[in-house]
Formats: sequence, C-alpha cells, structure tokens
Amino acid sequence: MSRCDPLIVKINEKLTAPINHSTCSIFKVPSRLRHVNEKAFEPEILSIGPYHRGKDSLKMMEEHKERYLEKLLKRRGESSIGVEEEARKFYDQSEVSLGQDEFVEMLLLDGCFIVELIRKCNNTRGVSGEADPVFEVPWILPCIETDTMLLENQLPFFVLLKLFTMTSGQSEKDFFGMALNFCQQIFRGLGNHIIHENECKHLLVMLYHAGYQPPDSTESPNGNDWNFIRNAKELQEAGIKLKKREGSWRLFDVVFSENGTIEIPYNLQLKKVSVFEGSMVYLPFSDSESMLMYS
Repeated sequence: MSRCDPLIVKINEKLTAPINHSTCSIFKVPSRLRHVNEKAFEPEILSIGPYHRGKDSLKMMEEHKERYLEKLLKRRGESSIGVEEEARKFYDQSEVSLGQDEFVEMLLLDGCFIVELIRKCNNTRGVSGEADPVFEVPWILPCIETDTMLLENQLPFFVLLKLFTMTSGQSEKDFFGMALNFCQQIFRGLGNHIIHENECKHLLVMLYHAGYQPPDSTESPNGNDWNFIRNAKELQEAGIKLKKREGSWRLFDVVFSENGTIEIPYNLQLKKVSVFEGSMVYLPFSDSESMLMYS
C-alpha cells in the first residue's frame, strides 16, 4: 500500500488534524449517560446554540428571539459582533454543521434573547415595564429559565457580554452580576463561591461555581482521606432516615440529628434535576479540582 493510497491519505489527515479539547466547553452529553434519560438533556421549548437549532418542537420561541433581537439592536443600530471564529472553539465541531452566516445569525438571535431575558428578569430600567408574552403566560418562563441552564443549550459568555456592552445604557454596567442574579432566581439557595468574569465560559459554569463550595482543607481532620457520602439507598439500608427539612431553602442546610435522621432542604422541581445532571457531566471537564458537589 503506497503513501498515495486514499486510505493512507485519509488516516494521515485524521492523525494530523488539531485536537482542541481545552477550549471546547459546550459539548454534547455522552451517549452512555444520555440513554439513561434522553429527555433530561433536551430543551423543552427553547433552543440556544447550534446543537438543537431548527428542531420542530422548539420553533415556538423563534419569533420571540426575533422580537428581542429587533428591540435590542435598535438601541445601537449594530448588527455585527465579529466573534464567530472564537465562538466556534467552544463547541464540538463534529456536531456543528452551520455555515458562517447561519452560525453568526444563531449567535445574534440566541445571544440577544438571553441578554434581554436577563435584563427583564433583573427588572432593568427601560425593559421591565413592557408587555411581553413570555412573562404573561405563567408556565413559559420557568421552562425557559431551566432550558437556559442545560449543558447542550449554552452560548459562550463572552458573546453575551459583548452583546450586552453593545446595547447597554450608562446605568447598566454589571452584566456578570445580573447574570448571577438570574441564576439565583432560578435556583434559590445557591452558595457564594463566585468565579472571575474571565473564567466564566457560559451560564452553566456560573451556576456550577455558585452551587459548589470549595472545601476548607484538602485533608480530613484526622489526616485520613475523605470518604464519599453514601447514596440515599445505602443510607436507608444502614438505618438512616431521610427527612425534608422544613423552613429552609438553602442547599447546604443539611442537618444530621442524634436519632439517625438526615434533614435535607428540598426545593427542586423535577425538570430542574436535568440541570444538575448536566452539571455532573460538566464536572469531569472542569478545570477546578477542589469543588464539592451538592447534589
């Protein structure tokens, strides 16, 4: 078989192709995890980013994206953000088939929708008083909020920040704080561990860091290795009782009483469990090695 053989050429191309795992932070959930509960990782009504774009079940929100885009861009009269090449690096390119124009259109439509949604949820002056169908139908907003936190439904945070900067007024300066408040409205009782703006790759990363607490020490008090907490079934088999803790919404307010009962705050809606499952998938790919998970 000669070096000019098509098979050899194809193999050499694959071997020399650049592999850029370091910048790909918005990826598809592996099939071995997805098959357990396919719907947990699928958006319910809102597509953000390239992975679920164009699906028939998610087209209802497209007209709202266009409406938000029109309002937002009218403030500055700009229609180009010049971030296509850098934004592509955040996605697994084997899963993205959008051309340049369609990819940029997706960034604008989806990005402007998220920025405007965060503004509205923060009651920013100039948008809070406007009539908006998204806020008038009770069940739509909770679905949208959860969909914006799914792993496969993310946009690079720097794109959102650029769109915000392009369209913000003088009184609007802290988009990072507004985005964090948006996350905290969705999940009550998040912690206060905040990352630097430059380290925030997308909204799920922000949620991830706000919901995880760094341990006080990497060693246990007696010098031994830390042990993982047993799962609920194993605890119950050992005689431990699990009880909902009343009067507390904070995720870390877990109490173990002398009678062998663990009281745990419970404030999760079923759909929001999928976000935690997405965090589980994101966890092995995180740069941080010192996070304690709260699920």
